Amino acid sequence: MRGRFGSGPVFLAVMVAGSSVLLSDVVQAAVLHPLSVGLAALSSALLRTLGFAATHQEQVLAATDGAFRVSIENDCNGAWAHLILVASVLAYPAPGRAKLLGLLAMQLLLFALNVVRIVSLFLIGRYQLSLFRASHVYVWQFLIIGCALLLFRFWAEGTPVPARR
Repeated sequence: MRGRFGSGPVFLAVMVAGSSVLLSDVVQAAVLHPLSVGLAALSSALLRTLGFAATHQEQVLAATDGAFRVSIENDCNGAWAHLILVASVLAYPAPGRAKLLGLLAMQLLLFALNVVRIVSLFLIGRYQLSLFRASHVYVWQFLIIGCALLLFRFWAEGTPVPARR
C-alpha cells in the first residue's frame, strides 16, 4: 500500500509517460489522427440526426453550406483529458479490478462528453462565431478536464480502498 503521498508520484509518472506517448510522432499519426477523424465522423452524424446540415472530410467538421468549418486537431480531441483520468485512477489505491472497470466506464462517458463538446463548439462556431474561440479555449477546455476529474471523484467515492496493513 502506498504511503500518504504515494499517489502523487504515481500520478506524475503516468502523466509524464503518457504525455511522452501522446506527443510521439507514431501515436500522433497512428492513434490520435484516426481518433480525430472518427470524432469528426461521429459528430457529423449526430449533427445530421439532430437536423443540422453537417459533413466531414478527414478530421474537418463542416456546415454543408460552407458557412463554418473546424478541424479537430490532435491536441483538441480530448486525449489529454483521458490521460488525466487514467493517471488519476492508476494513482488511486483501489484494487486492480475496480480500476479496470472504472476506467472502462469512465472513458466511455468522457468520450461521449467530448462528442457533446465538439458538437456544441461546432454549433457555436456556426451560429455565434464571435464566441467560438473563448468557448473552445477557455470554457470547454476547463469543462472537459473538470468532467474527467468529476468522473474520477465520483468513482473514487464509490470505490472501497483496502485497509492499510
